[in-house]
This record gives sequence, C-alpha cells and structure tokens, in this order.
Amino acid sequence: MATETQQIVVEILGRSLTLQSSMDPERLRAVAQMVDHQLRQLQKAFPASPLADLAILAALNLACESMETKEDFENLQTEIDRRSRQLIERLEMYASYVPPGP
Repeated sequence: MATETQQIVVEILGRSLTLQSSMDPERLRAVAQMVDHQLRQLQKAFPASPLADLAILAALNLACESMETKEDFENLQTEIDRRSRQLIERLEMYASYVPPGP
C-alpha cells in the first residue's frame, strides 16, 4: 500500500520550499528548523563562505550527530541486553533454589 504524500511548505534561510512528502508535516517542519538553525550558525561562523559550502558543512554536521546518536543507541541496546541476560540468569537461579526443610 502506497503512503499518501502531501505538499508541505517549509522555510530555510528565509526561502520557502514546497516539499512533497509522506512525513508528518510537523515533523518535517521540525527537521527543516534543524537545518535552518545549522545553516544560520554556519553563516555566522563563516560569513564569506558560499551557501553551497555551508550546506555541505551542515549536512556533515547533521550526519555526524546522527551517527553519534545511532552509536549511543546501539551501546544502550547492548547494555540492556547484557543486563537482561544477567537478570534472567538470577531469576532462573532463584527459581531452581529449594530452601532447606525444617
């Protein structure tokens, strides 16, 4: 089943862009705001740089953040799996424990 797409207008660096997307409009606007914020920060830091260069830097920064978030998630998932195994082992140990009789 195909996901329905819709036109969504976002603004980046004062430019309105009409996008065709199946993404939730508010989520897409939030993504556009992140890109806009990143580009504005880079414009302040590098005012003489062409917009294309700033766009590449913004893409690299956002990709780096995404990669770090993915790595953090994977590390947390590994830790959850490790702790879950430990808890299961303890529960199994207690389940098989028979207290001494009177």
